[in-house]
Amino acid sequence: MGSFDNNIWSGKTGVKFGAHTVTVGYQRNNGNDDFDYLRQSDSIFLDNSIQYSDFNSPKEQSLQLRYDLDMQAFGIPGLSFMTRYAKGWDADYSNANSVYMRRGVDGAPLQDQKRWERDIEAKYVIQSGSLKDMSLRVRQATTRATDFESDLDEVRLIVEYPLQLL
Repeated sequence: MGSFDNNIWSGKTGVKFGAHTVTVGYQRNNGNDDFDYLRQSDSIFLDNSIQYSDFNSPKEQSLQLRYDLDMQAFGIPGLSFMTRYAKGWDADYSNANSVYMRRGVDGAPLQDQKRWERDIEAKYVIQSGSLKDMSLRVRQATTRATDFESDLDEVRLIVEYPLQLL
């Protein structure tokens, strides 16, 4: 498989005012390979790893802008909304390991690849009764990219019910 070259970092900061939260995140992969999932796990812990895209390609930089609204301030406890937009640029597979190499139709390594993703979410957490703390969430994602990733429009319905085992 050869050697892998990964060096990635990310950070985000936000400001909350009343029911509103605005967050900005930046991420950069300085390595020559994708920043991969550890031992086939289901998540990587990067600030710009969002609903569909991880923005973890070689040399890729990404910026995220996120807005959250907590409807409790408007008399509707448990209801919240979120929207975010992230954009990635400069993904370059010129020096990638053969495992991660992505090539164009001409056979050359992909360079100067770009992508963006927009997510919209509505979530409601039940406040009382036998289903207290159960949440219902609807998420919509749209992502567009140059040659290295497929375009996608996706809707997810997520139901979470916490169980206390002990």
